[in-house]
Formats: sequence, C-alpha cells, structure tokens
Amino acid sequence: MTTQRKQVDVAIIGAGFAGLGTGIELKKAGILNFVIFEGEEGVGGSWRTNTYPGCACDVPSHLYSYSFAPNPKWPEAFSRQEDIRQYIEECASQYGMDPYIRFSTRVTDASFDEKSGRWIITTNDGQITEARVLVPATGALSHPKYPDIKGMDRFKGKALHAARWDPTVDLRGKHVGVIGSGASAIQVVPNVAGEVADLKVFQRTPSWVMPKFNRTFSDKDHRDWVKHPWKQKAHRLGLYWTMESALPAILWYPKLLKVGELMHKRALNKHIQDPALRRKLTPDYKVGCKRTLVSDDWFPAFARPNVHLITDGIKEITEAGVRTSDGVEHALDVIIYCTGYEIGAPAYPFAIKGIGGLSLADYWGGQSKAYYGMNVSHFPNMLLTMGPNSGPGHTSVLIYQEAQYKYIAKYTKTLLKQKLRYLDVKEEVMQEQFQSFQDRMRNSSWLSGCQSWYLNADGTNSTMWPGFSFEYVLRTRNMDMGAYNVVA
Repeated sequence: MTTQRKQVDVAIIGAGFAGLGTGIELKKAGILNFVIFEGEEGVGGSWRTNTYPGCACDVPSHLYSYSFAPNPKWPEAFSRQEDIRQYIEECASQYGMDPYIRFSTRVTDASFDEKSGRWIITTNDGQITEARVLVPATGALSHPKYPDIKGMDRFKGKALHAARWDPTVDLRGKHVGVIGSGASAIQVVPNVAGEVADLKVFQRTPSWVMPKFNRTFSDKDHRDWVKHPWKQKAHRLGLYWTMESALPAILWYPKLLKVGELMHKRALNKHIQDPALRRKLTPDYKVGCKRTLVSDDWFPAFARPNVHLITDGIKEITEAGVRTSDGVEHALDVIIYCTGYEIGAPAYPFAIKGIGGLSLADYWGGQSKAYYGMNVSHFPNMLLTMGPNSGPGHTSVLIYQEAQYKYIAKYTKTLLKQKLRYLDVKEEVMQEQFQSFQDRMRNSSWLSGCQSWYLNADGTNSTMWPGFSFEYVLRTRNMDMGAYNVVA
C-alpha cells in the first residue's frame, strides 16, 4: 500500500519565533498552502524547551518581539522564559497558526527532487510531504552541546544540561558543580546559589559582563502603552537606535570598547573584594571577541561564601564528582553542564540533500555560507532563517528574521506566479558575498585573536552580519533574479 503524499507550497521546520513568523508572513501574502513541522507538543522553540533557573532574554523585550505584534504588558525590561513563551503562544493563537502546525512531528530527512522541483520531506511518523519551498527554522540555539571530558558517564550523582533542565531535581542543601561560565551559567549560578549548600563554578575562560539594568514595568506603564500605542513604538525605536549605535565599536573602532571594559571592572570591583578572584573573572581578550554577557547578579553571586570559582582545568569526571588538573577531587551531588549549543555547520538534526543527493553537511564542511543567510547554492528552493552571516552582534535577532520572512514570501510568490521549477543561487554569487563579508570584518573585535563560537576552524566568520541591521533589511527588501539560476 502506497502512502499518499501531501503536497504543499511551503514546509517550515520549527514553531519558534522564526517558524511562526514565516507562517504569519506567508498568510499575510495570501500563501495558505503551507505546513509547520514541530517536534515538541507546543509552540515556542527554545523558549519552550529551555526552562533552567533564571532563563531570560538578554535583549530588551520591546525589541525582542515581533514589530507587528507589540506586547504592552511585558513584566520586565528583560523578560523571563515563561513570559516569552506565553507571548509566542498568544501570537500563534492571534494569527491562527495552530491549524498549520503538525505537533510532535520531527523531520528526519529532506531531499530535493530536481525533476519535479520539490523537496521530499520524511517525518518520524513515516509520512512523506512534498514542498515547493523548504524553510528550516530550527534555530541555532536548540541542540545542547556537551563537553568532551573523560569519565562523564561514570558520575554516580545527577548530571543534567541546562538546555534540558529536569524540574524534578531538588538542589536544596546539595553540593553542586556548574561546568561553564557563559550565557546560561550567568543565569543559572545566581538563581541556584541561594538554595544549594555549596556551589563550584568550573570556568575555562571568563567573559566580559555588562550591567543589565533590568527593571520591572508598573501597571501604570502597561496602561499607558495600551492607551497610547505610539509611546510603546517610540520606546522600541529608542531601544533599536541605542543598540544599533554599539556596532561601530564592534566592527570598525574596537578602541571604543574600552568603555565596556571599564563597566565590567567597575561592577567587579564593587562586588568582589578579593584581588585574585577579580583577576580570575577578568578576560585577557578584547570586548566583543567572544559573546559579551549582561547581568546584574553574576558578580554578587561570587561574593557569597558558598560559591567558589574553580579555574584549574578539568582532568576527568569521577564517580564522586570532578577532578581538576591540580589533582583535587571536588565531591558533588549534582553536575550542571552550562556548555552551550551545537552551533557548527550545519545545526540541523536531520539530513538535508540537494541536487544530485549532495549533503548540506558535506557541502559546507567547516565553512557554512548562504546568500544573505538564506539561499545555499545546489540547494534550490530552500531558504534558511538565521543562516550563515545573518546573526546580530549588537541587537535583536528579530530585526533580521522579519526581513527574512518577507523575503521568503516574495521568493515563494515568484516561484509560483512564474511557474518556475526552481531558483538556485549562483555559487559564484554566494562565494563572492561571503568573501566580501570576511573583508568587512577584518578589523572587527570578532577577529581580534580569541577563539569563539563565532569563528570557523580556519578563522573565518560564518556567524555574524558585518554591518548595521537596517542595511540587512534594505539589502533583502528586493530579490535580485540575476543572482539565481532560473529553471522553468
């Protein structure tokens, strides 16, 4: 018996901000024959799956939200995970997205059929869907990365990754170890320090930490924004230009980043009295070379008597805890891995095969490239969201995403209206653009000498957009058909 294949114009993978935003834009453009595959039981993406203590956004809420769906009732300037998840759920309901979503359905394979100009998509329930356009919108921060440490499977206590938090784990009165000191650790540590008996933070490299200046919005603020929507728009615009103004220091004038160093050291000196601990918490690389973090409670956490910073390298995990390079075994009841996400190429948990069965993983190798972060040569009719070189280093990711939603809708309408089999971005166009991006970043803080997840093994940067966000919006406003091989 042959399984009947469902045919759609667009197949979107993921129902987080990117996937839902794409669906909403398609609907606005009159493209209604689409499906969204979502592996979880509900919408939200990483804001649904990440539930670790203190999980919150480090971009202001009024900017980290859809411009077309302002929320006048954000509780804080930097909202927490549960508030962001609720906002996404409300948007899905408001724009009627639920009927388009196949929940608890994971894509296992996506292959392009050159003859029909369709993507053949297989899901974990055995169903096959054919789509004219494929939109992987799974996000870069969705697949937990574990460190390569000897003996990880030997630990007799409880071990968990921050990105896959177990709410049943009781940390009260426990001896806890946190491995990592990056973006998730900076939220976890202050939020568990008060309930554990002892907390050891195993740090490989310190981060530059800027004040967050978080604040709670009052009922009066909410009423004012509901009554006068223009005030909220003005507030968002002010946030946008304030954050946009940071880019020149990152990209062209790194000496200006000394201001960031001073802010870090001022907060550090205020909360930490021990000179040796201050040195351990101060990076030896330039601000912006790695991801700069924001927090008001990271340094105060280390002023607590039960919190200890360990900077000796980890030699191995033992049955009882962590043994460091100095030979000391740190006895622990719980180990929390705050070691980030798999950002490498590609960051998709399923196989993607283009023309002639070419694997996206093999084609990219260690250097991912895409035309404006969306189109990859030899993978026609596929548009990525937040693909290579469309990541922001200074502002909200949604500024870029909303430009991509519009581009995807325009691309799809062009394909359908002109009855084309496919559009394949020319390889030379993609390669030349990638090289131009590297040239623009040559003097940036991202390429100032440290190792970070921004960089490929060869030192090139496939992550960041090398310019202002408004430039990205303007450059993707129209399609340049000359950039594509057009196949009817």
